[in-house]
Amino acid sequence: MALSLLENNPPENRLDVPLSYSQYLQLEKGWSQIKSANDISEDQRYWLRIHSSYSAIADSFRCCRYPYFYYNSLFQIATVVTVPRDLHEVAALELRQEIMQSIKADLSLHKPDALGTIVDSGSVKEKVYEGAYSRSSIQSSGVCKYSSIDGRAIMVAIEVGSSETYTALCRDKNLWLDGHHVKVCLLLCFKESPRFRNPRCPYESINVTAEKDTMQLHAIETVRSSFGPISYRNHKWLGELKEGFIEVWRHDGAVRYPLTERGKACDALPTNIGLRIQDFYPTEVWQAANIPDGDILVYRTIFMKYIKRQSS
Repeated sequence: MALSLLENNPPENRLDVPLSYSQYLQLEKGWSQIKSANDISEDQRYWLRIHSSYSAIADSFRCCRYPYFYYNSLFQIATVVTVPRDLHEVAALELRQEIMQSIKADLSLHKPDALGTIVDSGSVKEKVYEGAYSRSSIQSSGVCKYSSIDGRAIMVAIEVGSSETYTALCRDKNLWLDGHHVKVCLLLCFKESPRFRNPRCPYESINVTAEKDTMQLHAIETVRSSFGPISYRNHKWLGELKEGFIEVWRHDGAVRYPLTERGKACDALPTNIGLRIQDFYPTEVWQAANIPDGDILVYRTIFMKYIKRQSS
């Protein structure tokens, strides 16, 4: 099943399967053989192939580093993640941009020579070599790193998912906090009802570009006042985003901050979600840096406007 998902890469799938470490190595070997046979390089972005059972609209040549998989050695679970919709990708990107804008504004005012010490990155895969999670690997939706002449260290990790995978996201969060020792892990979670399902029947003899433009106009009209649902050509492309929230996890617990409720954005969302400048620095570096601490501002109302635009 895991190899089938890796090879076919159907949109919006996550599979958590119990595997011993030796079985996980066999999965890695099998995937390497598939990549070699299909001339897929680990270091390059490659086109998502269109299969005859997929809609041309849904799969029209998106360029992504998907599928991917990683391993939690503590629970002996391998996770396969296939190509997501733009909703998930943009949510991680916009959250990172909100955070970085606040960091840059704060450092520009209080410590200009520290600009550039905090950098953000998209999805990265990291391995754990010691402790309870030894031989584990984990892949994020995005990270923020502290950069120095000695290299880069991940301080904050971001994971994006749906409420149906919340338990699995929490396993990933624990691996980041306890295995990789990040300071903060942000969980960005949406509840979509009904969940997206990829069309099973292909559309024949259509102009994909024109069809996408028509679908986009239809979607924009649909989500002017709410977050879905969006139906087109007798298929539901987006369910209603009934609930959305950010959880800010530290080693001593978490605080949840709402984004949407009952399909609508929460009004007058505060800008503070508990992040501080010091969260983005190693403790010993922060103590010696003489940088005034301050709140990281995340404008959740603006953030959700970007999400609404992307959901259409």
